[in-house]
Amino acid sequence: MNFYKDKRFYIPILFFLILEVLLQLGLYVPFLRKNSYAANVNRILHHVQEKQKEHDPDILILGTSVAYQGLSMKAMNESMGKYGYKVQSIAIPGSELLVQELATEKVLRKFKKVKLLIHVMEVTMPWVQATDLSIPTLAMISEFNRIQAAIELKKFYYQPSYEDYGFVLIRSIAYRRDLRHFLLAPGERMKHYFRALKNPNTGIADFENDSREKISHYPLLSIEDCIKKTNPANGEVIPVGSNYYHKKALYDTCLLAKNTTKEFKKNKSTELYFKRLKYIYDRLKKENIRIINVMAPYSDLIEELNKKERFELWKEELGKMNGAKAELIDLQDIFLPEKNGDYFYDLIHLNHYGMIRFTEHLNQYLEKNINRLMKD
Repeated sequence: MNFYKDKRFYIPILFFLILEVLLQLGLYVPFLRKNSYAANVNRILHHVQEKQKEHDPDILILGTSVAYQGLSMKAMNESMGKYGYKVQSIAIPGSELLVQELATEKVLRKFKKVKLLIHVMEVTMPWVQATDLSIPTLAMISEFNRIQAAIELKKFYYQPSYEDYGFVLIRSIAYRRDLRHFLLAPGERMKHYFRALKNPNTGIADFENDSREKISHYPLLSIEDCIKKTNPANGEVIPVGSNYYHKKALYDTCLLAKNTTKEFKKNKSTELYFKRLKYIYDRLKKENIRIINVMAPYSDLIEELNKKERFELWKEELGKMNGAKAELIDLQDIFLPEKNGDYFYDLIHLNHYGMIRFTEHLNQYLEKNINRLMKD
């Protein structure tokens, strides 16, 4: 009893309670580490909502970093503007379907004009689904309404643990790594904060890809060759036109490609993916939003992952979901017959030149079909 009566016992408890309240109020959000998963979610969605007064979209782009880096909102708005429509992207790097569901649900509360959603897909996605939650996904969903996010976990067929719920609901747990980094390098964080205040993004989109680095800066023959030549620890001179971050991105995506399954038949993973996708699409259809799916290109170094059978499964499953209105645009081969190393930043993401080509092809399709898509 003397222990519990000692006032010193309550000092750390009071400290953590005050810290949690401040974090729950969102006071720390502007200081999140630049380009962290949590910071990306907040920045992207805040920016598009902030721009609504001058740019209230009729068409939304949804997807991962492939869409975020691969499509030019400037070029798409120039193209669709001729028909009186505005386009906005809510693509979020690293986002699983659960994050994309929470993002669309949040912005559509404000964006009442949206009639068309363009969902940019990667053909391998259904074969890499998991029932366990990753740290990036937990970090992103904890930035939405946390009660809603916790409820959605089961609806998306995850098997959350008590630790997962703690991560989503308690900010001092979700931000523990970010806070540790802040305490180790506060100057860097404050510099980024004041730089953002001094030079805010005034563009319509959160991001426009200006990366000129190319896969073709490296003479890569295969995935194994890529892992060897782009390993940041190999000590080899970085080619002109590349840099450390580009080299590491190549290495990371080559490792990812090596460990990605080459399975192409239906399995439990594909069943799980399309269940999750259907959950999103069923809600969007209730809001009378038309959905079209766009299959993005990959580097020719991972051509073996883009099996025709995988694409056929996509067509079959989307047909079940969307019936006669199912629309799957295949842009996987837009760079053929030439080698596409000049258009890719790494094995998955396009550079500036690839973004221009990808956007041009999508715009051509939309211009031919936009009246039908917006009025069906």
